[in-house]
Amino acid sequence: MSIGIKIAIYATRYGGLDADAAAFIAVAGITDATQITAINNLYKDFKGQGANNTSYDFYTRLTAFWLFVGGTSTSCSFNGKTPSSGNTYNLTYSGAAPTVNANGIKFNGINGYADTKVPQNLISNSANGLSVYFRENVANNEVQMGYLDTSTYKSTEIGMGNTSGINTKFLGGNKYDQNFGATNYQLLGINGLIRLNRTTSTNYKVYRNGSQTESLNYTSSNNTDTSTLVIGGEKKSSGGVQAFSIKTFCYADIMTSNSLSAAEELVYYNCIQAFQTALSRNV
Repeated sequence: MSIGIKIAIYATRYGGLDADAAAFIAVAGITDATQITAINNLYKDFKGQGANNTSYDFYTRLTAFWLFVGGTSTSCSFNGKTPSSGNTYNLTYSGAAPTVNANGIKFNGINGYADTKVPQNLISNSANGLSVYFRENVANNEVQMGYLDTSTYKSTEIGMGNTSGINTKFLGGNKYDQNFGATNYQLLGINGLIRLNRTTSTNYKVYRNGSQTESLNYTSSNNTDTSTLVIGGEKKSSGGVQAFSIKTFCYADIMTSNSLSAAEELVYYNCIQAFQTALSRNV
């Protein structure tokens, strides 16, 4: 059965589906009614047409996002932005096969990861963002999404919950350097929606569940490396991946040339949290 026919069937069966949501549901082979409703509501929210967002168009600004829904590694691989089987940013897996269940997708922390196909050199110097949503509130020396230039340590990555002495820290970088943040997350917690958001060429911010936790001043610099960002580890410009993650991912995204205001961050979190809550995997 063609994808077009599947979309038409879903649109008839579950009237009122957003067209892009219907395309994702069809290509990912989603048949569970709860999942279909949650996906459709998220697309509407992303477009400013839903119960949790009537003001902002997040969908246009997203380069790629992954919902990690459907219960198989294949269903979890599809990019939700203009979804299709041939989408440039559909994930490919390497290393040990991930564990996939109703909570999302989990890599083994040894050699497993997913390649986003998003090249480092597409990331803007002054406006960009990365997000991961994961369940475990356990510190580990890992990177959840990222890239590292191993000759200069310029990076674009999120490493939430790295251990530094007795403290739990954010390790990240946004086209300048790897940096530990100042916040101790032991009491605050590290799981949920973590966003790295650059809004100027000299500053980027870290948000956890819609609230800012770090503001780091580093001047961005051009990096022409075409190495791609990965989910579940840190892609090295010299080849290979390191700092593998053991987290269970429920969502991830990349904005290559757009960022969010502080007000938008909270609304964006509410949209994603509603999606996770509908699937009973929220934290």
